[in-house]
Amino acid sequence: MKKRIVAGLLAIMMLAGCGAGSTGNTGNGNGTRSREYSSTNVCENVEPVEINVESGDIEEEWINSLSASSMNLLEAIMEEQGEGNNIMISPTSMMMAFGMLENGASGETLSEIENVIGGGVKVGQMNPLMYSIADRFESSKDVRWNVANSVWLRDNGRFEIVPEFAQAARSYYNADIWMAAFDENTVNDINSWADEQTYGMIKEIIQGIEPETYMYLINAVAFEGEWMNEYEETQIVENYDFHNYNGTVSQVTMLSSVEDKYIELGNGVGFVRPYKGGEYSFVGILPEEGTSVEEYIASLAESGTDFAEAFRNAKGYDADIIVKFPEFKNEYEVEMADILKGMGMETAFNPEYADFTGLIRPTEGSDFPAYIGGVFHKTFIEVNREGTRAAAVTAIELDCAGCEPMFVPPMIITLDRPFVYAVVDNETGLPVFLGTVNSL
Repeated sequence: MKKRIVAGLLAIMMLAGCGAGSTGNTGNGNGTRSREYSSTNVCENVEPVEINVESGDIEEEWINSLSASSMNLLEAIMEEQGEGNNIMISPTSMMMAFGMLENGASGETLSEIENVIGGGVKVGQMNPLMYSIADRFESSKDVRWNVANSVWLRDNGRFEIVPEFAQAARSYYNADIWMAAFDENTVNDINSWADEQTYGMIKEIIQGIEPETYMYLINAVAFEGEWMNEYEETQIVENYDFHNYNGTVSQVTMLSSVEDKYIELGNGVGFVRPYKGGEYSFVGILPEEGTSVEEYIASLAESGTDFAEAFRNAKGYDADIIVKFPEFKNEYEVEMADILKGMGMETAFNPEYADFTGLIRPTEGSDFPAYIGGVFHKTFIEVNREGTRAAAVTAIELDCAGCEPMFVPPMIITLDRPFVYAVVDNETGLPVFLGTVNSL
């Protein structure tokens, strides 16, 4: 795994450098900045240090834990959403966003995040694991990846980021750190960042910012890959019947091919179709007839069936593996707060017990009870005869209990009793007309 030059430990209020500089590259990949931001990307006075994560440092056990966690996340979302929905998530995007957050969490808060998001993988393991995944994506030559991470802070002088967190976020996640007014311009900046980092596939991740919100930790992942073997016109079948979950039938465009490998996962069987370069593949899995996809995913999560292991054990067949699957496009979004609480991540959302003291701290030594106010996740995928385009953005919103601006009640003046009035020269302030009203 190649070495990366990153930001070192910083002095108070001096966050992390931005390796992309004025070019606007804000991720590990190819994202570019196409507009001027009102927010400030803190980039200067940083002494670089060097880290090195080798592929041999990554344990297969960690990968298997993340695989199991991925299935649990999907199962929990499907249970909350109900039957018949088209659902798509990016577990990797969620893991990168929460992996950053873990570096600022402590105690029960950290333990619950590690268990729910990483299947027990500890922060000291998650950091190099996420680093190595992003580095592998970045090194791909035949498909196009972009992985970007960012931290957005309310710039009002009431708090500062903990330097050790800034170092970890920059070192392992190549995160840019932005100081922002958290006004409408910041909303536009964040959404523009997501749009750019996902090649235009996800244009908006937040709609507004609440007064108590002080930080966002955001991950974006984008992928574009062509098939290793292109489809011929004879392999494309129009007006093919697709049987929907509710018994209705739709007409779809079906892609037909012969593939080399299949996988067995629980009571389902699937195929593997590689993208150009052979480093990444599309997998389609058909549950046993009579089993809904919701029942199928629930059974995999309950049994702990390991998707990653099943994929690694994909094998050939003595005869042709004939595959047909439809072209499709899907957009999906979900607010994850209640789902994650139900999975056991309760403390992080509780203003009284959440412990993010390693993340941000007050500038004047007062209590700063930060907690997760929301987790927003959006995805996009398009699979067609050329290949696949897919993207995801995960935004973790950090709020502060009692840190919202002090409420000043409005001044109410009602002329419902005797009053004085004037017509005034604005330049001099002299009353041209001046009078009173005692009765009307």
